[in-house]
Amino acid sequence: MFYRVSFLNQKIQHFITEKIQMNNDGYKTINCIGAALVDILMKPIGKYPKPHVRSNVFVEEMNFSPGGGATNCALSLSKMGANTTLFSKVGEDHHADFIQNELNDAGVNCKRTLVRSKAHKTSTVFVGVDHDGERTFISYHGALTDFKLSDFDEKHLLSAEVLIYPDLFNIPNFDNLDLKDLLRKAQQQGTLTILDETWGILGLQKELFESTIPYLDFIMPSMDDLQHMYPGDNPEVVANHLISIGAKNVIIKLGADGVLFVNSNQKFNVAALTNAVDVVDCTGAGDNFNAGFVFALSRNLSLENSIEFANEVAGIAISHIGASLEREQLQRLILQSNFFN
Repeated sequence: MFYRVSFLNQKIQHFITEKIQMNNDGYKTINCIGAALVDILMKPIGKYPKPHVRSNVFVEEMNFSPGGGATNCALSLSKMGANTTLFSKVGEDHHADFIQNELNDAGVNCKRTLVRSKAHKTSTVFVGVDHDGERTFISYHGALTDFKLSDFDEKHLLSAEVLIYPDLFNIPNFDNLDLKDLLRKAQQQGTLTILDETWGILGLQKELFESTIPYLDFIMPSMDDLQHMYPGDNPEVVANHLISIGAKNVIIKLGADGVLFVNSNQKFNVAALTNAVDVVDCTGAGDNFNAGFVFALSRNLSLENSIEFANEVAGIAISHIGASLEREQLQRLILQSNFFN
């Protein structure tokens, strides 16, 4: 069923106001923790090489860009004007230097929070993009292998008003040993906690996924991944299940079908803004959606308007190859949007 809601339930409005207080500059401090890596994208790939059969394939486009959920989110947030800090781990190599420079150019705070590993090189991912913009991945996990909470100053990590972790299932030590305790501490002090998942090195683990829910204010998975954890269930059934086990606010990304929002008081759908035929590359779509949502929410927009703005940011992301968006694109979107007037 398709619902449109033009106002917030008083209880939810009170929740948002309590959780987020405006700073003098109109923005909230936001900490992103998670993956920093390099994406090497090539398009279009219709078939992969086979030894002694088809030893080489040729593509028309190549893009070399920063990647990882937390990095993509932090870059776009900072380019939109948010006070954003990234906490991640890279190697001591040229890829790490490239990521550092891109973060610096975007204005992301990372001077003491982008940790260098002596044991591993920077995580790197080859992304093969087909004619429809869908992707396959070949990954070197690298420095994310030994990423752990003790790499960072916990007081600094917990200092922001919003904490987002968009890389569940891709940082094993952190996911299994540190994540829930960090989220619990963040919630106890009133920090808004947000989580997204990715089909990472751990695969998709329903038990781990559900174990984070009591410590989250927003959970923002994709239906593509949820259907593997909850086979046969439609998005509304999955969302209702997550609410029944303690989720406060569930945002399910439905790709071409838009977004479903559910909490204990309301539910609504927001339609996608981009036609499937216009999709160039889905890389970073979810990460940029997250950035748009967090930015809009931090400006005290309603939940529905925040999701609509997030859709607009994601729409830019899928219209070109690679996850990184230009500052000018994002600033123009903000200026042209009716939400921030």
